[in-house]
Amino acid sequence: MEYYRLRFEESDENYYFEIDDDRTVLRQVIEDEERWVVSSRPDEELHFCLYDQDFDQSMDGADGEDISQEEFEQVWTQAMKPYRKDWNSIKAHYKPGDKVTGVVEVSYPQGIILSLPNDAFGIVADDECAQFVPVEHRYPGHMLKTVVIGFDEVNGWVELSCRPD
Repeated sequence: MEYYRLRFEESDENYYFEIDDDRTVLRQVIEDEERWVVSSRPDEELHFCLYDQDFDQSMDGADGEDISQEEFEQVWTQAMKPYRKDWNSIKAHYKPGDKVTGVVEVSYPQGIILSLPNDAFGIVADDECAQFVPVEHRYPGHMLKTVVIGFDEVNGWVELSCRPD
């Protein structure tokens, strides 16, 4: 993994990225004067926000630098603080084996993100879903029937499977 920060002086914003070996952004944080935006949660303005191109360090108007994993994790932890309070209650509500229906929000490199009851978000592997759910039902706004299989502590997502009974 690589970690990178882009600073946009004009808008006074910092963008932090976690990038895999294929140059795919897996996690992203935007920091401006007023707020944090994390890729694992929807924002009022930006909805879900994750850079969806092969990562290129030469974005127009930005000063960039490599950062350490530790620095990225510190930023990620700070940006996720508002969501951690509810995370334990979400985990208490959802148990492995529970059947839950969610609404497709967005597709990320990690999988399909669903909004779930109780202000929770879940993730289901796109390649698994492709085996059981027609492509036209994997777009935003469609409902998917899933089963809880675990928890993604880093992103605060309920891990789901769309395998039929």
